Amino acid sequence: MPPTERTLQRVKKKMSKIWREEGRPSCYLDFPEYKPSYFRKITSMLSRRGEIVRWKNRRSRPQYWIPASEGDELGHGESSRTLLEILNSVGWGSLCIHDLRLSFYSRELCKIVFSAYPILRSHGFSRRKDGSIISPAIRWGKKKRRRTRAVFYHTGKIIVEVVCSREPIPADEGGLRYFIENLLDLRRRLLNILYRAVWTASIPLDEYFDLPESWIVVQVHLNRDASPHEGLRFDKLPAITFVNFCKTMRLYFNQNISKMRAEVVANPKISLKDFFKQLGLHDLTSSEPPLYIA
Repeated sequence: MPPTERTLQRVKKKMSKIWREEGRPSCYLDFPEYKPSYFRKITSMLSRRGEIVRWKNRRSRPQYWIPASEGDELGHGESSRTLLEILNSVGWGSLCIHDLRLSFYSRELCKIVFSAYPILRSHGFSRRKDGSIISPAIRWGKKKRRRTRAVFYHTGKIIVEVVCSREPIPADEGGLRYFIENLLDLRRRLLNILYRAVWTASIPLDEYFDLPESWIVVQVHLNRDASPHEGLRFDKLPAITFVNFCKTMRLYFNQNISKMRAEVVANPKISLKDFFKQLGLHDLTSSEPPLYIA
């Protein structure tokens, strides 16, 4: 059974009392009423919520803990800061999006993909354990860290996966246009492969493959990143999750890019065109030549 809120607050209160009255951190030996394994669950939950932090030597056994908001007040330990002080001390970047999932249906297109799979294998297509067929990924972006690919299902459902946590897409006009050009390029490449695989131009594959602006955004991560300031050890902060109005916001240190990230996971379930309108881009068409280079 996970610890109850009452248990968490009881442990936190006792830790605070020990710290204030005795000037020392706490460990499981101060809580004989709990088994060591159960006490680890308690400290893990309190740590994730940012209510307690490790004391000095983080690899010590047993592990010692202090209340997160009281380390500096009594002059003990390292130069730790409260969560609000940390959030106020960093410069947050512009809004970005990453790790999107877009969906649309085309039974005809999926039927062709599954029937032509023996040939498509030589073009980089592969099967997943759930029986779906996945296309080769397109790498794009300045450092080619973004990957876009399509997944085809027997039901006729097609999911386009855009993996780009290490290089999020700026949610401005330039970034979003660059993104839509990537989706158009994915569609063009897949159509070219399928036309070669089925050996005929009589099948209107382009009519079976909807344009990206009509695809439904079923998942998207919205984020703002911040670069650590010298002297602040963001990599030692626990991941913190806030739940409000049915949306979840996570605050954590991204090891891959060495930045602090505030992130919201959303499930808009609206067309890409309408989603872009919410972000301020109202026209997906442009007379300018594409900037995207595969």
